[in-house]
Amino acid sequence: MTDEATEPAAASKWRNLPDHLNLAIAVVSLVVALVAFWVPISMDQKAQKRERSRTCVEAVVDLRSALTSLEVGYQVAPRQKADRLADWAAGGAEIERVQVSCMNVPLSSAGSVEESKPLWEQYDTERNTAREKKPPLDVLTAIRAWTIAVISDLTR
Repeated sequence: MTDEATEPAAASKWRNLPDHLNLAIAVVSLVVALVAFWVPISMDQKAQKRERSRTCVEAVVDLRSALTSLEVGYQVAPRQKADRLADWAAGGAEIERVQVSCMNVPLSSAGSVEESKPLWEQYDTERNTAREKKPPLDVLTAIRAWTIAVISDLTR
């Protein structure tokens, strides 16, 4: 009697085995598909972050170069007003490039580009002063210090 009672239960287990096996295969397939989808997205996000940082560092280095040209211009030929105004304009263009390039880059010690707005405003003020007379070049030192902090943030 026990064999007859357990026989239908054992038969139903074996009949349900393909259904359980199909369910297990479906779950494993879903997990593999999710991992296969997530890994490339994660790698792409990391690559985008590295590219944003690289672009920001490039823009900051070019800004430093423009600031150096401006300083050297005032040391070599301070009375060449048109040349100095061109140097101020080149520096302003590099500042705009830095603002765009570093907008979505996390900066810790340097502060974000938005937090550096007073520096950019001071640069514009001194550029306007350069139209009348030789301006103080204090803003160049302040921007140079900011650029060093940015480079330090992004290259560690």
